[in-house]
This record gives sequence, structure tokens and C-alpha cells, in this order.
Amino acid sequence: MTRVTVEEALQRARMTINMPAVCIMLACLGQALVIVPSGTAPLPVLYGSGLLGILGWPLSWLYRSVQTPHWKLWAYSGAGNAREMKAAAIAAKVIAPDGSLFERTEICSPEMRAEIRRLEGRA
Repeated sequence: MTRVTVEEALQRARMTINMPAVCIMLACLGQALVIVPSGTAPLPVLYGSGLLGILGWPLSWLYRSVQTPHWKLWAYSGAGNAREMKAAAIAAKVIAPDGSLFERTEICSPEMRAEIRRLEGRA
């Protein structure tokens, strides 16, 4: 695998984790703010739009929970020093610290979790 610099990895995390999560949240809320106040759509559409507006934050969290372990595996595998990569990612607020709520809600297979822990030196 090609070596990855810390800055390259952080930039990729911003583009593949943070930006899409924010877009999901804002798109869900934005469509609700446009459709619901107009009141011209059929009632089921208004209800669905309102519900989607409310679900924007949980959908964004779900996206982050699935995507973060994939980024960690890629970044740690390509990093010369996974501990340095992790510290930089936590400082840049790209990933959450160990034991935090966001870290505990990451969704991945047991094999992926074991590989991430091995690369972090926690296995």
C-alpha cells in the first residue's frame, strides 16, 4: 500500500466523512423548510417531508458511524505511524477519542474492528 501523509488522510476524511454527513443533515432539513411551510403539497408529502427533516441528524450520524471505520482502516494501513495519525485525526476533530459516544457507535464487522485495534496497537 502507498504511504499516506497525515494531511492527505485528514483531507480525505473531511471529504468522505464530514462533508457528506453535513450535506445529508442540511439537505434533509432544507427540503423540509421549503416544502412544509408552503403547504401546497399533498398531506402525505408534507408529513413525509417533515419526518425527513427530523431524521436528518440521525441519518447523518448513521452515515458517520458506517464511514469512519472504513477511513480508519485505510488511514492506519497507509500511515507510517498509526498512533500519530490517530492523534492528528482526534485533534482535527475528524474522529472521536476512544470511549466517546461517537466512537462507541461506529458500525463495522468484528474483523474490521479487530484490524483497526491491531493497527492502533490496542489489540
